[in-house]
Amino acid sequence: MVFINGREYWRPRTRTLNGYALPLLERGKNMWQPSSASRRHEIAVHERQMDRIHVQLTVGMLVIYERAPWRIVAIDERPHDLWPKQYEEEFTHHLKLWESRKLGDKPERHTWRGRPMMVQIIPANDPKAEPIHLEAPGNHRWDVLPEHYAICVACGEIPPCRHEIAEKRADAIAARSDVLMDIPPGHCLGCGEYVTPRQKAARFPGPNLWRPDLPDHSAVFHGRQECAGEVERYRRQWEASKRQETPTQMPLGDA
Repeated sequence: MVFINGREYWRPRTRTLNGYALPLLERGKNMWQPSSASRRHEIAVHERQMDRIHVQLTVGMLVIYERAPWRIVAIDERPHDLWPKQYEEEFTHHLKLWESRKLGDKPERHTWRGRPMMVQIIPANDPKAEPIHLEAPGNHRWDVLPEHYAICVACGEIPPCRHEIAEKRADAIAARSDVLMDIPPGHCLGCGEYVTPRQKAARFPGPNLWRPDLPDHSAVFHGRQECAGEVERYRRQWEASKRQETPTQMPLGDA
């Protein structure tokens, strides 16, 4: 799993290539070149490495779909008069952006890299299966698998499979719960240390949501910055519980 802008995304553990339905763009020559010969050599090697991880999709390649391996059996371009509404709107928007800046060549429907492509795939382990048809922009990145790859024996997914991720999360929750249950009354539920009378503290009235075994009004946290994240997490749960306790006011009927 990887995190991008705070959001969690699944990434295969197996090394994959970046595949695209349309031919790859030629890399333009960089006008700036370092003065050092060794540095120019390093840049050349890096560019060749980038070239090796980007490929154009072809029939027979293995790709990942829904975390499982599938084999491509056909790649076709949608006719211009059969574009879905989404692609028509995106091309119109793309054309308006170009008209406002006039950078590069004018976008054309037949060369626009966001145009719809149809990719037919079948399960990698069932060559006689009925193919499914997937539609994606030509610049959509596909994860291309090597011919030798690992799958989960239990579910057939590319590792890390959903079961593995769920087990890791369950282990983390259980460990956190074990530590939380060891915190004595009067101690911060965020760090576990005692909250002295002189320390600033955040206290929450009502039942203790994290330690139901403790009495009411026992949820307390340090007011210091390092415990602020746990305070906010508890506050969200506490406010949600208060909303659930608030009875809904029924409209008054006619007398």
